[in-house]
Amino acid sequence: MEEQINEQKTSEPVQTTMDTVRKPAHWCKRIGYGLIILILLLVAVQVAIAERYQAQVQVIEGEKKVGVNPTTEMLDFGDLSADTSATRLVTMKAGGMDTFVHITKVGGISDLIKVSENNFTMKKGDEKKIEFAMYMPKSAPVGKWYKGWVMIFKVPKFW
Repeated sequence: MEEQINEQKTSEPVQTTMDTVRKPAHWCKRIGYGLIILILLLVAVQVAIAERYQAQVQVIEGEKKVGVNPTTEMLDFGDLSADTSATRLVTMKAGGMDTFVHITKVGGISDLIKVSENNFTMKKGDEKKIEFAMYMPKSAPVGKWYKGWVMIFKVPKFW
């Protein structure tokens, strides 16, 4: 009789549900999505706190003529005739820790601006002057405005 009872126990199917058996891929997906959200959040914060400077220049008639606007709120290169250049400076100070700096230029003016230094690390308490040089090519049409933005990203260096 005991043999019959044992046979019955082993012949019964074991019922499982999706709740009791979890797939390892489920947790991997959650971790992956969490990391993607974290990275997107960090990028959004960096874009929000980046220093932004509007940059502009107007092409004027004549030879070697320069009219510079001394504003500090933007990188205004003023009025430049063809085959002429102008320079603007931005002074940066590092905060309480080492900082990685990346400078991005966007817009129609971005190809005309040359940055003295990009993608560098500033030590705690350092001060650095970054030079933005503008050269107006001979082929630039008189009366045209070149505009865009310069964004300076400062990322605390933890590595």
